[in-house]
Amino acid sequence: MAAEAITILLALKRHGRMGRYSLSSITGIGEGVVRRVLNELREQGAIRVMKGGAELTSKGEEILSAMLSNAGIVIINEDEEFAKVFNCGCKRCYALVTRRSFDESDVVRLRDIAIKNGADAILFLRYDCSQNKFLILRLGTYFEDMYKDLGERLRGLIMNIKCDDSVMIVCGSTNYQLIKSIMGVLGNTL
Repeated sequence: MAAEAITILLALKRHGRMGRYSLSSITGIGEGVVRRVLNELREQGAIRVMKGGAELTSKGEEILSAMLSNAGIVIINEDEEFAKVFNCGCKRCYALVTRRSFDESDVVRLRDIAIKNGADAILFLRYDCSQNKFLILRLGTYFEDMYKDLGERLRGLIMNIKCDDSVMIVCGSTNYQLIKSIMGVLGNTL
């Protein structure tokens, strides 16, 4: 349930109170699964269900934060502008920071895991403090040198980044597929 719960909690955090039909539409998760996950989250006190839909509680924010932290995610933000990097016409994109390190020799294997889990495209970056830029792994070039406007946007989304932190930009059709892809990649790194 982790990917489904994270997807729903992130949607509630971003969009506020929502009904299960809207949640299903936004996340790409079927209505039956949304209903089941909402019931589980309600039992945990993560959401409050009332007329007009479900909304995130302060306990839900704590649960989401713990789930993201346990997965190795420090910061995660949704921003469709990053689809320009891939020229994929993707509807959804996430940029996230993780303290987990990606070995350059594993990038292709991790990309394949992301694609198998539903992502359309993924990019692995490492923050290089000496240059104050994001290095694109396997290309050896800096993100800002290729995408100046998106480099500034990325920096704005992921404040407080530390030296050698890893960044992923992942794009695809639905939020749920992207969260599944992210969890799959992070579950296969040390």
